[in-house]
Amino acid sequence: MVGRKKATAIILAGGKSSRMGQDKALLPIGNIPLIQHIINQLQEHFDELIIGANNPQLYAFTGLRVVSDLERGKGPLMGIYTCLKASSNQVNFITACDIPEMNINLIRNMINLAGAYGIVVPVSASGYYEPLYAVYQKGMYKQAKQLLSNNSGRIIDLINAANIKTVDFKDSDWHQNLNKKEEYLHYLKSRVDGN
Repeated sequence: MVGRKKATAIILAGGKSSRMGQDKALLPIGNIPLIQHIINQLQEHFDELIIGANNPQLYAFTGLRVVSDLERGKGPLMGIYTCLKASSNQVNFITACDIPEMNINLIRNMINLAGAYGIVVPVSASGYYEPLYAVYQKGMYKQAKQLLSNNSGRIIDLINAANIKTVDFKDSDWHQNLNKKEEYLHYLKSRVDGN
């Protein structure tokens, strides 16, 4: 992307990190927390960045606006709903806080496709959707609200209710979620090894 897009980047950091055993967003990458590592990759490309989290004081060091779930305990769909509602822009890139590498070319491609679709979502060759690394139109918060009011907290239900565009990606090229300690350690080693 050349310059900043009229778009919002939303980093969801509201998970329990139970498999990691500690807050994933604060895991050290080099000498900075993982969430700052993500922010550093995104900030020059977006005119607004928001963190979705229920403990704003933890992320005060970022200097970004932290938006707490309007209702606790409803999972990531509530985070999507709350942050889309709070966003200043129609186009929103949403990422989980446990994906350390931002593929800017893929994000740019999804943003460029976003005009005609409610959600632009990456899908792997095996058919796996990555809805927490996708582009959402702000208006999708209305469908999210409806699903939540019907006690459906699954993001896949939002995907199924939307006019979506899928974008192919290869898991091996870049995509990595740091869910477990061994995945985090492997990622750190790959950074040292330059792979």
